[in-house]
Amino acid sequence: MSATSLEHGSSCPRCWALLAPCSSRCEGCGLAFVRRGGVLDVIGDTLREARAAQVEALYTRHPFPGYAPSDDGPTLLDRSRRAPFLAALDRAVGPQATVLDCGSGTAQLAAFLALAGPRRRVIAVDGCRASLACADAFRVKARIANLHLVRAELFDLPLAGRPFEVVVSRGVVHHTPDPARAIECVARLVAPGGMLLLGFYESLARQLHVLRCRLAKLAGRPVEALDPVLRRADLDREKKDIWIADQYRHPLEHLLPLPRVVAQLEQLGFRWVRSVPPAVDEDGEGLFDPTPKPGAAAMLARRLGWLARGLADPDAGLVFVVAQRVR
Repeated sequence: MSATSLEHGSSCPRCWALLAPCSSRCEGCGLAFVRRGGVLDVIGDTLREARAAQVEALYTRHPFPGYAPSDDGPTLLDRSRRAPFLAALDRAVGPQATVLDCGSGTAQLAAFLALAGPRRRVIAVDGCRASLACADAFRVKARIANLHLVRAELFDLPLAGRPFEVVVSRGVVHHTPDPARAIECVARLVAPGGMLLLGFYESLARQLHVLRCRLAKLAGRPVEALDPVLRRADLDREKKDIWIADQYRHPLEHLLPLPRVVAQLEQLGFRWVRSVPPAVDEDGEGLFDPTPKPGAAAMLARRLGWLARGLADPDAGLVFVVAQRVR
């Protein structure tokens, strides 16, 4: 399958109508966009809000997560299936599900889900042109026809209301000026009965990384012995530099307490399914299988456990809440 045929197979993210080749507006709903390879750019050259522009500038210099030159479809599948969370997500998502990865970066998670389920429809949305250009290059290289890439503002998403059976938002809401509004924007795209996987920097879980950042400022650089990602011998210097830029030099970051996030999701019509961590056992319950919602004491104990694992936490305080839309 050629790059041209991949581009010609794109659909409108708002109404799902098949887009005419070389078009710049959907004939079905009127959505205007700029084509950049296989990316539908709804932002175009519009001047962005100052903080959004700062975040995009960071990821233009350091697209996150980065692809290695040797990466292809089989290597991404193999690497992702060795990650317990991604493997559990793939098992839980239906073979024909409609999936949204909101704040996708270079769309590695979205590419994995599309490759692992060729009959899925997967849309990856991000605000960074450079990150999506990386995603598009890999999409063409790996011949992923069911992955659609859209550049858009999180607070003005050009997507149909509640069409997605699964919505993943990993590590984006805490990088916005208004995390509560960002959560609302993402949550409204979940179909009734659908699942939301919301990843965010949890206020207690992130505390040891906050300390690492302060030490890095004093030392002039991160203390690699204190960071489990920078300690990895299998990562090349480029990937470590991308991690440093994302984790130590980000211009906009909020920490969100788990109880507040859960309360907001309940107000938006969701019910608790689980948090991650703890990890899902491959031979046990599925990622979307409901678990009892912890009470206040149990929730605090869980958060303190995340804090205690800080020096060994490769996600630096990123946790997920899995929730199901019930109204």
